Order: sequence, then structure tokens, then C-alpha cells
Amino acid sequence: MSKPRAPLPAHLPPVFTARQARAAGVGAARLRSSDIRTLARGLYARAGTGASAAQIVRALSFDNPSAFAWGPTAAELLGMPIPRGLTAARSRTVHVGSPRKHEDSALIRWHKCSGAEADDAVLVAGVRTTGRVSTWCDLAPLLRVDDLVSIADHLARRPRPRLEGRTEPYASLDDLAAAVEARRGRRGARALRAALDRARVGSDSPAETRLRLALEDAGLPEPRLNVRVYDGGVDLGEPDLSWPRYRVCLEHEGPRHLTRAQQERDIERTERRVSAGWIEVRTVASDLHDGCSRAVVRVDDALRRHGWTR
Repeated sequence: MSKPRAPLPAHLPPVFTARQARAAGVGAARLRSSDIRTLARGLYARAGTGASAAQIVRALSFDNPSAFAWGPTAAELLGMPIPRGLTAARSRTVHVGSPRKHEDSALIRWHKCSGAEADDAVLVAGVRTTGRVSTWCDLAPLLRVDDLVSIADHLARRPRPRLEGRTEPYASLDDLAAAVEARRGRRGARALRAALDRARVGSDSPAETRLRLALEDAGLPEPRLNVRVYDGGVDLGEPDLSWPRYRVCLEHEGPRHLTRAQQERDIERTERRVSAGWIEVRTVASDLHDGCSRAVVRVDDALRRHGWTR
């Protein structure tokens, strides 16, 4: 009768390396058991559990303390807005940087980085990752300029302390400009310069940035972004995008507008704006399709109705 396998040590994390397993007293034969699955050479996970990008980077750091999340994986862990196709779940790729050379696998893409880049890595939820501005720069060869603008807007936007628990932006436009200058001559530098030229302080979401860029590309005047508007002494709130000269504003209905309380506030605010003679254009996710073409037509019409001409 075969000897029952010993349970895995409780302190062994869900994702671990062969070296971690040995340190925990788990031998090579035990790693071939059905309750352990192989993720990559020397990298394992407990069967029946997921393997997040953070867990994978944390495990790799056990073998290589200089390893850190890089590029798309760093952006994902930092909560930066990147296309879904670059997330670890969609791309099935975890990007890791290190001054040491490593062999890529189907799951892990290693990026050779300088020692200075490793020293500048920050700790996020127990995982080392490149800083936000460095990550934005690293993404330049991988993203469209519009996507880089969305990230720049995200970094430079003014936070709402009550909701976010911080009072300062992640970076200023001057910080981004300095980083772009430092990247001069490197791959992606031209895309970074183009993105910085179009970045603005004020967009609260990637959707708002996409709408702004589409409207500007269509030749419409540049809007103000989340700036409080008063008309005749009446507080009309902070429209996502607004053109006070023409008494036109745009509100994008994201997920936070789905609550009953928020909908009631939105209706009351809309009534104030209409009473003050404003046109409020409201957009939803479907308005972002086809280059925001439907939103462009609606805002163009509203501006023309209030006197704007090309």
C-alpha cells in the first residue's frame, strides 16, 4: 500500500518556486503530485488555486531578489489604465524586469534592466514594481499614443481625497516631461512626446480622455475638464467636459452612476443646467465605439445650436 502524501506546508504560498519548496521541506518528487501544477520551469502553484501576476512576481523574487514587475504587469499592479489585452489574464504573460539575464517561458517574459532601474522599484502590496512614471515610459513601445495619453491623464489628474485617500496627483506634467527628456533617443521616445503634448490635468477616467481626444480630433474646441461651473450664481456642478462659452457640457455615465442615489443627484443636476439654458450631452459606454463617432456628432450638434461655427 502506497504511503499517503504529506500535506503541503501551510506557510508555502499559493505560487512558489522549486527553491521555495525545498526551503519548506518539499522535495522534487512531491512537486510531481496531482495537487501541484507546473506554471513554468521551476515555478509551481497549488492545484485548484489561481495564480495572479502579483503572486508570480512575488515567487520569482524569492529566487531573484532583484526581480520586479515591469511594463504591462507593473501597470496592472499599480492600477494604471491599460488595454485589457495587455493584462496578465488576457495576454497570459507576466512581465518581469531584472538586472540579471533569465530565459523566457510561455508565461514569463523577462526584461533586462539596469541596476538603477532595480534600485528605483517601489513596493506595492508586497510586490516590487517599477514606479508609475517609469512604467508609463516603459509602455511607450507597446501602446498607441491615445493609450499613453490616457495613462498620462491618470497620473496627472487631481485626486478626490474623500474617495481616494490622497491629496496629490501621482505625477505632474512637469514630472512626465522630465521623464520624456530622459528617454530622448530611446525606443518609444517619440510616442511619449506626442502623448505628453495631448495630456491634460482634469480627466477623471480613460473614457473621458477618449472622448476629449475624439472631439478634438474632429475639430471641436477643447473642453474644460471637471471644472465647477456657475451660471447666474447657480452652481451647475463639475461637468466631465464643458464649453462654458456655448453653455454645453458632457457627462459620461460610468459604473458609479448606476446607484439610485447617484441617479437622483444626476437628474437634479441636469434640471438645474437645463433651467440655466445649458445643453447637457450624456454618453455611455456604447458612445466610445467607432472612435466615439456618435458622441462627436451629438456634441457637434449641441455646440452649433448654441452658436459655435467652424
